[in-house]
Amino acid sequence: MSIEGIKSYYHVNETKFHALTEEECEKIILAALRIMEETGLVIQKNTVGDIFEKAGCTVEGDLVKFPQELVKECIASAAPELVLYDRMGNDVIHATGCNNYYGNGPTNPMYNDFETGERRLALTKDIANNALVSDACPNIDFIMGLGGISDCDPQVADIVELQQILKNTTKPIIPWCIDVENLKDLIEMCSAVAGGGDKLAEKPFVAIFPGCSITPLTTDGLNYEKMKYAIEAGLPIIWMTGPQLGCTAPVTLAGAIALGMAEVFVSLVFSQLVKKGSAIALGVVIVSTDMATTSNAYGTPEHCIGDAAVADIFHYLNLPMIQTGGVTESKIVDEQAAIESSMQIISNALVGGHLVHDVGFIDAAMSASLDQIVMCDEIISYARRFARGFEVNDETLAIDVIQEVGPGGEYLTQDHTFMHFRDELWKPITIDHSKYDTWAVDAKDMRTRVHERTKKLLEEHQVAPLPEDVVSTIDEIVARAEKRVKK
Repeated sequence: MSIEGIKSYYHVNETKFHALTEEECEKIILAALRIMEETGLVIQKNTVGDIFEKAGCTVEGDLVKFPQELVKECIASAAPELVLYDRMGNDVIHATGCNNYYGNGPTNPMYNDFETGERRLALTKDIANNALVSDACPNIDFIMGLGGISDCDPQVADIVELQQILKNTTKPIIPWCIDVENLKDLIEMCSAVAGGGDKLAEKPFVAIFPGCSITPLTTDGLNYEKMKYAIEAGLPIIWMTGPQLGCTAPVTLAGAIALGMAEVFVSLVFSQLVKKGSAIALGVVIVSTDMATTSNAYGTPEHCIGDAAVADIFHYLNLPMIQTGGVTESKIVDEQAAIESSMQIISNALVGGHLVHDVGFIDAAMSASLDQIVMCDEIISYARRFARGFEVNDETLAIDVIQEVGPGGEYLTQDHTFMHFRDELWKPITIDHSKYDTWAVDAKDMRTRVHERTKKLLEEHQVAPLPEDVVSTIDEIVARAEKRVKK
């Protein structure tokens, strides 16, 4: 079975686990294409309708319907890889194939205060601390703000957020933006760091997150205006949607994923109509609905299998994706948080999810915790070792060593052990492997060990500082934006 006009890369991007067969991927893709062509999608405040209409779409006010051939052409023309650099110009993220990266989430309104544990509104200092701790964690690969700032003018919250992140990390960043005017400021800030807009486009350390689809089958046209500006500035795009099973989408996973794929395909089409070959990472975040409370639930088997199925589809299409992991419904960083985060992270490691965001979220993405980031850093390290597997060759089979040691011998003093133990044996940071008598001296549980490591990172981690003139430029842009919105 195959889809005419779409090439399958299902077996090229081979993973250790599949939720869907190749044929099932095709059924869902075909369903999404049918939804786009027959049902269509509403684009609120549709200021970009002429772009779709010129490409052959049917535009009836805010409702747009998409011919399947156009969608297929745009899938074929989209960049198969999204590359992000760090502040120093090193290419550190290649979202393609089965490569796997982890980072934070955006814009949650609440925070569990690190010192008191009190649940409170997110503050500017939380953005800085998130960036600092995430920069220090070796398994956090990209930074998002992890907080909707409440102690600044909400009209410049996105600009203040990026200001804090730029000063506290050298890692790739995914910023969000309120409108095109603010996006211009964000790009100007990043250009100052990169040494110019041309250099930023050549080696982007940011991918712009202009907004999300509104399930079911709706998008705010303003988000496409932001996307258009970012693409024309030469920057990659992040776009996702979040079908909620049985609430904003069919309760069946197949139906919800088909709906979500239709929603994100619209954004892919728009990106290619703006600039053929532009890079956009798409995501369909499956969220369960607790039918007893009607609340969202990320930490469920349905979420994990949904992520795995969506990964199969994007591997089939050979397109970059953004996934979800490291988020919990628990209100504190506890055993529930560990279980839910572990399942999400290990499943994404096995299915080769590219950009796995939301590390640090608790309370169903309504709040955040620095300790959650640090705990997930350990989980990601564990998952990466598990997903890596092991080599089988003459050296690793160690027949000569086995013959030399013989029955009843020991391997601790063998050169073979010394040569290979660092690669073979995973070494934890916060997970305890000590003997009981050693542990019993302080008898610290996992929560305590995680909290102490977080405290140490906050106190000791140093980020390579930005040049003073760049800091001055960033601060001036923020001040100018604050003055603009007060008029």
